[in-house]
Amino acid sequence: MKKTFILFIAGILCLSSCKKESLSVPESKSACSVQTSNPSGRSYSADSVISYPCTGSFCGLMPMNSNNFWIYEDSLFTDGVFKQVQYDTLRFTGTYRSLNDGLVWWESNISVGLPEKMYASDSALFSMEDRMFMEGIKDVKKEYGLFAGDSLRYLTAFEDAAAIGRSLKMTGTLSTPAGDFSHYLFIEKNARNFRKDQVCFMPGVGVIKYRQEKAVMGSPVVKLQKVSTLVKYYIE
Repeated sequence: MKKTFILFIAGILCLSSCKKESLSVPESKSACSVQTSNPSGRSYSADSVISYPCTGSFCGLMPMNSNNFWIYEDSLFTDGVFKQVQYDTLRFTGTYRSLNDGLVWWESNISVGLPEKMYASDSALFSMEDRMFMEGIKDVKKEYGLFAGDSLRYLTAFEDAAAIGRSLKMTGTLSTPAGDFSHYLFIEKNARNFRKDQVCFMPGVGVIKYRQEKAVMGSPVVKLQKVSTLVKYYIE
């Protein structure tokens, strides 16, 4: 009887442990390579950036691995009017290598305010984009990064629209279904009468909240279009 009772208790503890583990974020399973390059201002010819099947883990401001994923709850609006909620999963489904410097570039499947194709160092995120009016050339610029002081203002852009950027170090806590995050970065890109993006970014984790406002064609008034909140994430 005593032995049966002990087995019963052990079974309950095992089930409790499994339930708790299924609700938590899995721990990193592999070592990662630290990224320290600064490719800002570089240009590549299109044929020098090749598809590259990358299976490693890369440490940086944004942790990169083809197995990583971030799940977001998206509240969708049409010109400021709420329409629906849906769930999206951010993954970096494309990987490329720039041959002249050996950097690995990661391409995302959805947008949460990050560059579509980017390299992440230990202190900044860099975008790679086609040069306007010059086919076959890809230019690199620094998008976001760590900085000294409490805030930073800089010139930036949305495609062909000039914008003003600002970054703030937040000391408070932002609560999401994925957890509570403190000491995160608040990043805003604002093109007046065209578009405004706001990104709450946690170094070493990624985007924890994203808000997008845009003006419709022919109107100078920006209105809310999307709010994405991190629900769960997995990082190797």
